[in-house]
Amino acid sequence: MIIKQFINKKSSTLTYILAKSRGNEALIIDPVFEEIDVYLEFLGANELRLMKAMDTHLHADHITGLGKIRNITRCMTLAGEQTKMEIVSQLIADGDDITIQGLSLKAIYTPGHTSDSYCFYMPGFIFTGDTLFIRGNGRTDFQNGSSADLHDSLHNKVFTLPEDTVVYPGHDYKGENMSTLGQEKRENPRYADHTKAEFIQIMDNLNLPNPKLMDIALPVNIKTGSGINDGIPPENILDFEQAQVAINDHTLLIDLREAKEIEKSGAIPGAKHMPYQQFDAFLADTNHPFAKALSDNQQTIILYCAHGERSALALKALLDKENHSISHIKLGFSGWKKSGGDTCSSIDTL
Repeated sequence: MIIKQFINKKSSTLTYILAKSRGNEALIIDPVFEEIDVYLEFLGANELRLMKAMDTHLHADHITGLGKIRNITRCMTLAGEQTKMEIVSQLIADGDDITIQGLSLKAIYTPGHTSDSYCFYMPGFIFTGDTLFIRGNGRTDFQNGSSADLHDSLHNKVFTLPEDTVVYPGHDYKGENMSTLGQEKRENPRYADHTKAEFIQIMDNLNLPNPKLMDIALPVNIKTGSGINDGIPPENILDFEQAQVAINDHTLLIDLREAKEIEKSGAIPGAKHMPYQQFDAFLADTNHPFAKALSDNQQTIILYCAHGERSALALKALLDKENHSISHIKLGFSGWKKSGGDTCSSIDTL
């Protein structure tokens, strides 16, 4: 298995690229904007295809690389459902599985540092973001942070996992880049041998200055998904009313979400399921119904996903196909549902 750790020295942020092996799909955790070229070089050298990029929380000390790496690689972006980010491909919840080829991470909601903080766990490893550092943890004095919530996240969730689990934190300020849950349980000076009340007292009296980039990073990071429709002709972008008019018996309506998203939330009646993660493979297969529909250019094609990011990325990849009848639903299924559109519990695979 590949677990590659990178550090951005300016913010001491640790970023991780994971893959089952060379030549497979990959995901990245907490990418930093300035380091994108470094990540791309590693991906290329190992013949990895980046499928998913995710942040453990909304960062205040650096500008996230989610948007930039998404625009270059057309990967999905993920964040917790509590995030203030305006658009991401997929919102994740406590207990959700995040999968790529050969690997699966479980999302663990761990509020405290911020109200949208998550850890990502797979047997043997946990990526803790700012919830847990090596002999420390993230601050709790902004972004709806809570010392009490952080203690509960550590005590009731993180430290209930096997003690030999390797800890990969979101920051390194001391030259230490990994630990184990057992070590942190026994040796972390803010947690070990302290009651919850003592932990809260320690955290509430740190009196730390705000991150230097906080006033810049937060607004930019919230807007990570903005501009996703830049470069798409307006006539290829449908709002709810336009989509209702455009969808008919002659429309090939494509749902790009993952199966678990459809199972959880439903779908638009008449749609066909074609997960975005396999989009390029379907496109390259001339015998696949989607590739045939593109080639025939006789059918109106409408794409949608959860919030409009994946469908916009897919549409941009198709704009050079000289097919004038491809469009996407701007706000995706979430916008469709909020506007009162009809839904169904399941759809067929294309």
